[in-house]
Amino acid sequence: MPSIPIDNDVSTCAVCSNPASKKCSRCKSVRYCSLTCQKVHWKDGHKTKCKVNSAQTANTKSFSGVALVPARGTSTISKKPTEVLFPYNEFVELFNWEKPGFRPCGLLNCGNSCFANVVLQCLASTRPLVAYLLEKGHRKECRRNDWCFLCELQTHIERSSQSHHPFSPTNILSRLPNIGGNLGYGRQEDAHEFMRFAIDTMQSVCLDEFGGEKAVDHSSQETTLIQHIFGGHLQSQVICTNCNKISNQCENMMDLTVEINGDASSLEECLDQFTVKEWLHGENMYKCDGCNDYVKAWKRLTIRWAPNILTIALKRFESGRFGKLNKRVSFPETLDLTSYMSGDGDDTNVYKLYAVVVHLDMLNASFFGHYICYTQDFNGNWYRIDDCKVMRVELAEVLSQVAYMLLYSRVSVRPSCLRTSGTQGNDEEKSIKALVEHCPKQQIQCLPENESITSSLSPSLSLNGSLHSEIPGLKVESSTGMNTDAQHQDGDVV
Repeated sequence: MPSIPIDNDVSTCAVCSNPASKKCSRCKSVRYCSLTCQKVHWKDGHKTKCKVNSAQTANTKSFSGVALVPARGTSTISKKPTEVLFPYNEFVELFNWEKPGFRPCGLLNCGNSCFANVVLQCLASTRPLVAYLLEKGHRKECRRNDWCFLCELQTHIERSSQSHHPFSPTNILSRLPNIGGNLGYGRQEDAHEFMRFAIDTMQSVCLDEFGGEKAVDHSSQETTLIQHIFGGHLQSQVICTNCNKISNQCENMMDLTVEINGDASSLEECLDQFTVKEWLHGENMYKCDGCNDYVKAWKRLTIRWAPNILTIALKRFESGRFGKLNKRVSFPETLDLTSYMSGDGDDTNVYKLYAVVVHLDMLNASFFGHYICYTQDFNGNWYRIDDCKVMRVELAEVLSQVAYMLLYSRVSVRPSCLRTSGTQGNDEEKSIKALVEHCPKQQIQCLPENESITSSLSPSLSLNGSLHSEIPGLKVESSTGMNTDAQHQDGDVV
């Protein structure tokens, strides 16, 4: 197999000479491996030599500090931030895209690249994303001066839709450090981790068009195309057993990571465990503002607003032990999330399975193995994809797999975007209602005023906590409530 060219954009650190994928966001000419090295170099005199890159506009304000940014190139800002970055009614049209699509095209394995191949196949089966890239397109509107993941993904899906022979996604594989800082070509990586990095990178690209994460209001960050597709809200509720005071906190979620330990043998039972009430007592007592004391309390995680595309990862990999849980967990073709919602739910919380990722291993080990996937085309046909081999299969074979990742799509699109509906105009609300044919709700939902939303959207590290697993066997944290010790609006967890 011909070798893949190494990314020349990843150089060595100016301080310690280690591989560095970050660069000075001011001059764009010096690379660092960490924030520590950057600070040392800045104090040693770089601050007097650092000059604003000529690619930046002449009206750039004076620079008061320096920050590390992913080495993904610069962008020319052409749009001003608005309350809604991507109109939700346009997304609804993409979600209801009725074109037949295409048969999956095989991808060559370029050396331990199966983890990326299965994720690219899943993205190529995600209807609203494919509809956007093939119909509207990102490339013609892209303002980046260097490599862009969404542009490359558009090229990849265009080639997949037209090619009858397997091809190598080298343009994406050779840029793995640009997608995830700890991803590397030639190593065995975790498919779930790569999926999270890919989604977070696409979100960053969408925000960069409006000046980046710092230039866009937090609630508006939840109105990008990527948030419309994958974004949702998870609610953490704490109830004081002394005064019955209820504290709710919502945070953005891009997927669900559920435990499969114990007797749980089905996806529904795993979700029951995920949303079960947790008793806060002993050393983990809750500081209630109503009682002004540490008290016993109940805590429960539920889904406040479910995403339009739901990604569920089953925690098969044991952190630190490189072991893997190979127990079979059954999963349905049709999934109803009503029982796991914060409210009563409605018929829009029903999902259909469209992709499954499977990790094949030897001796129950997580640090090596092989990924395959099953995807459904837009005509309802299922395929087994093993790198370059694509074979038509029946649904029964799909449902019999020992799944690692499950991708579900809503039967009916969510009535509104994640942003509070009070900021949207009446005309947009009417157009959204007209497009959502099967939705029983007649108005856009709003969040109650007494609930707080914690949203940290752009970089993958701020979304997921820590994602520094070099191999599939290490733990992959998610933004779906795994960080359950966050402070609540009305009290603190001790």
